[in-house]
Amino acid sequence: MVLIMFDIDGTLTESYAYDQQAYAGAFLDATGCSGVNTDWHSYEHVTSHGITAQAIRCHLGQDADAAMIQAVEQRMLRRLQALYRHSPELFCEVAGASDFLDYLRGLDGVTLSLATGCWLSEARFKLSASGIDVDGIQMASSEDGCSRTDIMTAAARRAGNAVGIPSFDRVIYFGDGLWDMKAAAALGYEFVGIGERTELLRQAGVSCLHRDYSAPAALISSLALSAVS
Repeated sequence: MVLIMFDIDGTLTESYAYDQQAYAGAFLDATGCSGVNTDWHSYEHVTSHGITAQAIRCHLGQDADAAMIQAVEQRMLRRLQALYRHSPELFCEVAGASDFLDYLRGLDGVTLSLATGCWLSEARFKLSASGIDVDGIQMASSEDGCSRTDIMTAAARRAGNAVGIPSFDRVIYFGDGLWDMKAAAALGYEFVGIGERTELLRQAGVSCLHRDYSAPAALISSLALSAVS
């Protein structure tokens, strides 16, 4: 059986730009510190927990405790909710994402999961606000580990438990960041680059790149999967 695993920000939802803005505001709200670095490439672990812990050490000179992390998470959700009320048009899917998920659901021998660096609350909100139905798809998030590999491993384990198998013949990960590519490589997963920010992935040697999901048959062909009959 094949597991197809998806990141969320920039991969299923067009949320990269507003995500940075919302996070900077949330960090300010929770800590009183402005100017948090939103260049995710500069962080050791590109997850909401990992970024927040490192940013707190940088700005406050102390290790983050659970209450501090939770405060940023809560403010992040509030910021997203307020942004959605003001500008709902910002919350949209990567073109064809919902249809592609439905397409994959119809394939024999394929199951799906989500592995996101977001906190679960923000991930669910972004998906819902963007009109993406992930009902029945197993998900792992920032609460499942500090690193991307921890989160992806948790997502694979949950997907395996859901279908009653200990492991998969293939795992294919869809992501948009260099951190996604590196985590997939560390776990021995195949990788597909998706979204509008694929140039760095191209430079890193990723050959399977797509702007969006508007051509599902071509995507399926590139993955060497059998199409729905």
